[in-house]
Amino acid sequence: MEERKWQDKVITIVNLLFGFMLIPMIIDSLNGQTINIISSLLTMIGLFTLAYCFLTLKLKLSFISGLFSGTMWAILFILGVHALS
Repeated sequence: MEERKWQDKVITIVNLLFGFMLIPMIIDSLNGQTINIISSLLTMIGLFTLAYCFLTLKLKLSFISGLFSGTMWAILFILGVHALS
Protein backbone atom coordinates (compact mmCIF):
# COMPACT_ATOMS: atom_id res chain seq x y z
CA MET A 1 0.00 0.00 0.00
CA GLU A 2 2.89 2.35 0.71
CA GLU A 3 3.89 2.37 -2.96
CA ARG A 4 0.56 4.01 -3.91
CA LYS A 5 0.73 6.75 -1.33
CA TRP A 6 2.04 9.48 -3.64
CA GLN A 7 -0.44 8.53 -6.38
CA ASP A 8 -3.30 8.87 -3.90
CA LYS A 9 -2.13 12.39 -3.02
CA VAL A 10 -1.73 13.46 -6.65
CA ILE A 11 -5.16 12.12 -7.64
CA THR A 12 -6.70 13.80 -4.61
CA ILE A 13 -5.17 17.20 -5.36
CA VAL A 14 -6.21 17.08 -9.02
CA ASN A 15 -9.76 15.93 -8.17
CA LEU A 16 -10.15 18.70 -5.60
CA LEU A 17 -8.87 21.32 -8.04
CA PHE A 18 -11.29 20.09 -10.71
CA GLY A 19 -14.14 20.21 -8.21
CA PHE A 20 -13.36 23.69 -6.96
CA MET A 21 -12.98 24.98 -10.53
CA LEU A 22 -16.66 24.14 -11.04
CA ILE A 23 -17.83 26.65 -8.42
CA PRO A 24 -17.98 29.56 -10.94
CA MET A 25 -20.02 27.36 -13.31
CA ILE A 26 -22.42 26.51 -10.49
CA ILE A 27 -22.77 30.21 -9.62
CA ASP A 28 -23.36 31.05 -13.31
CA SER A 29 -25.98 28.31 -13.49
CA LEU A 30 -27.73 29.73 -10.44
CA ASN A 31 -27.75 33.09 -12.24
CA GLY A 32 -29.58 31.67 -15.24
CA GLN A 33 -26.90 30.37 -17.60
CA THR A 34 -27.67 26.99 -19.09
CA ILE A 35 -25.61 23.86 -18.61
CA ASN A 36 -25.45 20.93 -21.02
CA ILE A 37 -27.19 18.23 -19.00
CA ILE A 38 -25.91 15.32 -21.13
CA SER A 39 -22.28 16.35 -20.58
CA SER A 40 -22.81 16.92 -16.88
CA LEU A 41 -24.65 13.59 -16.50
CA LEU A 42 -21.96 11.57 -18.28
CA THR A 43 -19.15 13.34 -16.40
CA MET A 44 -20.92 12.75 -13.09
CA ILE A 45 -21.37 9.04 -13.83
CA GLY A 46 -17.74 8.73 -14.92
CA LEU A 47 -16.44 10.44 -11.79
CA PHE A 48 -18.57 8.34 -9.45
CA THR A 49 -17.34 5.23 -11.31
CA LEU A 50 -13.73 6.34 -10.85
CA ALA A 51 -14.40 7.04 -7.18
CA TYR A 52 -15.63 3.47 -6.76
CA CYS A 53 -12.51 2.18 -8.50
CA PHE A 54 -10.35 4.24 -6.13
CA LEU A 55 -12.22 2.72 -3.20
CA THR A 56 -11.54 -0.82 -4.43
CA LEU A 57 -7.84 0.09 -4.73
CA LYS A 58 -7.94 1.35 -1.13
CA LEU A 59 -7.08 4.91 -2.22
CA LYS A 60 -9.21 6.57 0.44
CA LEU A 61 -8.26 10.18 -0.26
CA SER A 62 -8.81 9.70 -3.99
CA PHE A 63 -12.18 8.12 -3.27
CA ILE A 64 -13.31 11.08 -1.16
CA SER A 65 -12.04 13.67 -3.65
CA GLY A 66 -13.68 11.71 -6.48
CA LEU A 67 -16.98 11.85 -4.63
CA PHE A 68 -16.50 15.60 -4.21
CA SER A 69 -15.89 16.17 -7.94
CA GLY A 70 -18.76 13.86 -8.87
CA THR A 71 -21.06 15.72 -6.50
CA MET A 72 -20.11 19.06 -8.03
CA TRP A 73 -21.07 17.70 -11.47
CA ALA A 74 -24.28 16.28 -9.96
CA ILE A 75 -25.15 19.79 -8.75
CA LEU A 76 -24.57 21.12 -12.27
CA PHE A 77 -26.75 18.35 -13.69
CA ILE A 78 -29.57 19.10 -11.24
CA LEU A 79 -29.37 22.82 -11.97
CA GLY A 80 -29.43 22.08 -15.70
CA VAL A 81 -32.51 19.87 -15.38
CA HIS A 82 -34.18 22.49 -13.20
CA ALA A 83 -33.46 25.19 -15.81
CA LEU A 84 -35.25 23.11 -18.46
CA SER A 85 -38.44 22.86 -16.41
